[in-house]
Amino acid sequence: MSKIVLITGASRGIGSAIARRFAKEGYSLIITCNKSADALFSLKKSLEELYHIPVLASVGNIGDSAYVCKLFDEIKSYFGGVDIVVNNAGISHIGLLTDTSFEEWEALIQTNLSAAFYTSKLSIPYMLSKHAGKIINISSVWGTVGASCEVAYSASKGGLNAFTKALAKEL
Repeated sequence: MSKIVLITGASRGIGSAIARRFAKEGYSLIITCNKSADALFSLKKSLEELYHIPVLASVGNIGDSAYVCKLFDEIKSYFGGVDIVVNNAGISHIGLLTDTSFEEWEALIQTNLSAAFYTSKLSIPYMLSKHAGKIINISSVWGTVGASCEVAYSASKGGLNAFTKALAKEL
């Protein structure tokens, strides 16, 4: 049986390329996005036809814990669990911190950082039961050095870097 990979933010760009690469290697996929449903379902169809693999596509806000819990219920019934999680979903906000609204800050932190917590928390029990698994978090150089006019984005990616290092030690 092939390994199962969850890729968040898979409808375009880096996420789509990651999905294509795993599909080419024969992995079963769960792909998600928040807004680009047409692109996501087009990718699903393309991967299924080209590589003859099962692909579960889901549209929702990966920064919303209720959505992620529902997603994992669906994953559990469809595949049993996930072997690899690629936390790729991300949003940015360019502008001065003083011009960043509370809502923009919260959306950015939820998508770029909290989502990695949600997917990791829900995937780890299955991985531990198999004594194997991988969690891959996509970050940015701004998480290390920071960027002017991208304070919120830099903070979220810096938090993701620390989350990744700490979780690696924990597991």
